[in-house]
Amino acid sequence: MRSLLVFRYFLKELLPQFASALIVICSIIVVSQLVRLSALLVGFGLSFENIFLPFLYIILPFLSMSIPMAYLFAVVLTFARLSADGEYAALLAAGYSLRRAAMPVLLTAVALYGVASVCGLYLEAWGQREFVQFVYRKTQTELDNLVRYKMQPGVFVDDFLGYVIYAEKISPDRSKFENVMIAPGEGNKHEHFTLLAPSGNITGSVETGDLRLSLDHGVAYSTQPGGDRMSVLKFRRADIDLLRIFREQIIGSDVAADDYRSYPPGELVKYIDTLKASPKHNVALYRRARFLLHKRIGAPFAVVTFALIGMVLGVADPRRGRSVAYLGAVGTIMGGYVLMMGFEWLSENGYMSAPLAAWLPNLILLVFGGFLLYQKNRLPPSEGALSPANLPFFYRRRHKRPPTLLN
Repeated sequence: MRSLLVFRYFLKELLPQFASALIVICSIIVVSQLVRLSALLVGFGLSFENIFLPFLYIILPFLSMSIPMAYLFAVVLTFARLSADGEYAALLAAGYSLRRAAMPVLLTAVALYGVASVCGLYLEAWGQREFVQFVYRKTQTELDNLVRYKMQPGVFVDDFLGYVIYAEKISPDRSKFENVMIAPGEGNKHEHFTLLAPSGNITGSVETGDLRLSLDHGVAYSTQPGGDRMSVLKFRRADIDLLRIFREQIIGSDVAADDYRSYPPGELVKYIDTLKASPKHNVALYRRARFLLHKRIGAPFAVVTFALIGMVLGVADPRRGRSVAYLGAVGTIMGGYVLMMGFEWLSENGYMSAPLAAWLPNLILLVFGGFLLYQKNRLPPSEGALSPANLPFFYRRRHKRPPTLLN
């Protein structure tokens, strides 16, 4: 009965701290993505849908990593408060050691690992896929408005996908143009060219996803940045993919190459098998996709390893303050990230198998966290777990004979 009461007490302390930390971390992620979303808001307009949905699609892929970080801070804050209020000392006096206190913390961590794994396997892919589809849908609507309403005969349009476009005459069905000019706008100052053509036409449609602007028998003028020399190129026909230009402005030009990141587990496994079976498969792409599959399962296990380290960081000497524990938590996150990136590089360059590279960082942290817990469990709260005087190996070397108690 006493163990059940202590278990419920730990849950009552941990879960609110975890929820608060998760909200803070998600808010930091949202702020960090504002620059990325600014182009989307400028292109699509400021509305509730254009603000809420992109933020939702961006936050979900990060949940598999946000949950371990939030739980680390929750454990640190919980045990720091227990130590500061003397409750941890009372638990020790009642025979409730740190090793026993680790049981409710680790059971909660295992449950959160299941949640984080589901987020990594399914919600991460769903968020990536839905964000791209959201941009595609909005792109179609915006381009339809550009073609139907913004382009007027004899009027310079200076915000046409980041370019300035001019047409002296436009047919009633808005599919054919005369005396067309296209030049970079304010958002494309790094480009130095001007296209002139006596005629042009719109082919395809927004609905079918193949909207193109074709220019016939035109001339392209270009200059080198900082130079005064001009190049002239005559062309019979130039096709401009309007949908691709708009999408790249919002989500970048590497979406097609990273499309496998939006695959759920089943499709990702089939994609990896297809790459492997291909006689001339892209080895680098195969390694990245395979590591991604195992990383989505292995990386969330950090919630367990972080829990072990968080308990030791929280149980600290009150005279040192909580800042040391917070710095230790930040250092743990940074160390885990460096390990993960290092082993990811080894996997993608063929020096290590993907399953081993995905799990080894957390296994290293698990051994380290278990050792810290062992040390802290046998030492007084004020003693440092990594102090050389308290390390078993160094102690044996300094004291060849075990110390004996005097009668």
